[in-house]
Amino acid sequence: TMQSATKALKDLKAHYLTVHISSGLKALKAVKKVSSKTKIVGVTTLTSLDNKDLKEIGYKKSIRELVAHQAKLAKKANLDALVCSAHEAKYIKRFFKKEIITPGIQLQKFKNDQKRVTTPTEAFKKYKVDWIVIGRSITKGNIKNNIKNLINQID
Repeated sequence: TMQSATKALKDLKAHYLTVHISSGLKALKAVKKVSSKTKIVGVTTLTSLDNKDLKEIGYKKSIRELVAHQAKLAKKANLDALVCSAHEAKYIKRFFKKEIITPGIQLQKFKNDQKRVTTPTEAFKKYKVDWIVIGRSITKGNIKNNIKNLINQID
């Protein structure tokens, strides 16, 4: 299914396509095989989950262990980039040497479903990520002020 979807997207000339690493090594390799110029990005464990959540859904590994395992699968499948929380990024970079894309970036603290979050500054300077993904921190409230705040934090 993933391979067929990837082939169907070729005409769109997408630069990146995300796939869940939990789909398994065989599926990841199949997508990579037909991806052409589209970079395939493996999504690890969601930033809305913590160790307690993992236990609840049946995982025995910690977040760090699970994301490390997923990153190693992404490497075996020769994926082009990885999505993971900044909290795991620095550790993952030891063996996954390609792009790290980090969601869970917040400009200010507010309650939502995200558990493993950080600021843009920490993501780049402390955790050494390559790309950040910011959603609600910009779209909630005054968008113009939120964007100014983002620019100030990154400078």
